[in-house]
Amino acid sequence: MRRGGRVRAGVLAAACGWGLCGCAQSSSAPRGADAGAPRGWTAIQAGSANLNAVAGVSDSAVWVVGDRGTIARWDGAALAFEASGTVANLRGVWALDAEHAYAVGDGGTILERKAGVWAQVAAGLTREVLTGVWADAQRVVAVGSHGTVVLGTTTGYDRVPNSRAENLLAVSGSSAGTVTAVGALGLVLNLDGTTLSRFVIPAFSKLLSGVSRDADGNAYFVGQQGTVYHSDSSGVHAVTGCPQAALRAVTKVGTDAWIVGWDGSICQVSASGVVVYPYTDPRWFNGVYAASPTSLWVVGASGTLLHGLPSQGADGGAEGGP
Repeated sequence: MRRGGRVRAGVLAAACGWGLCGCAQSSSAPRGADAGAPRGWTAIQAGSANLNAVAGVSDSAVWVVGDRGTIARWDGAALAFEASGTVANLRGVWALDAEHAYAVGDGGTILERKAGVWAQVAAGLTREVLTGVWADAQRVVAVGSHGTVVLGTTTGYDRVPNSRAENLLAVSGSSAGTVTAVGALGLVLNLDGTTLSRFVIPAFSKLLSGVSRDADGNAYFVGQQGTVYHSDSSGVHAVTGCPQAALRAVTKVGTDAWIVGWDGSICQVSASGVVVYPYTDPRWFNGVYAASPTSLWVVGASGTLLHGLPSQGADGGAEGGP
């Protein structure tokens, strides 16, 4: 791994055994959130555990999750840690409203938050590593290792039959519409009702670790070596110009997509082109949530929690660039 992305051999071996190398990281590197973040960012103290995902419904209701059962909520003024009831590493989170959220993680962990309390649901349904979760008012979809897809409805939770054994790393959908999961070897699966079907990105076989889909069927897929694809009514299009790093997560706000990844990668894709905003040190970013076009939340290794928006330097270049 490059500077700021060192991984102990044992941790890397275990992660690659799952096929989840894109999720493994040492809690000792890189450095934690710093007070000297580039202009446009505020670094919020969030402990030392790796933070793996972030989601919310506004700047007054944002959740972050991470290793060792870490869950914290930003209420618009301060960050408060919440009891998860587990020590499992949590890898995905989704917010339905200001009080109702879901989190997933290792050992088949699925947590639901209601009335300020997190509780485990679907206990014992699977022991796989769950890496992503998405929900609307009628259903909850969690995905994970060995092609695991868990569907929760008003009648309970069950696994969705899946003939593909590739690890799934992220999931996104639209209310009452199609839900899309992505993972190893370029796998993209669409869930309609209880039926899975494959969506093929032609001539692509790299790991995909992030997806964002909207109600109009527009979707962004991100992954290894700077991979970005945009799917819309006209087809699937490769997007070039983002850093050639492991891109970990993507969020859409309006027509723009914000993408983050390892080596301090932050990238904006809009109708006018691609803008890269390298961070001042090559830390690992694992998750991103856009509360609005001017409010971005980013999480990463060693308690990294950033709020703000990258700004342009006086010379017109991205602040914090090489």
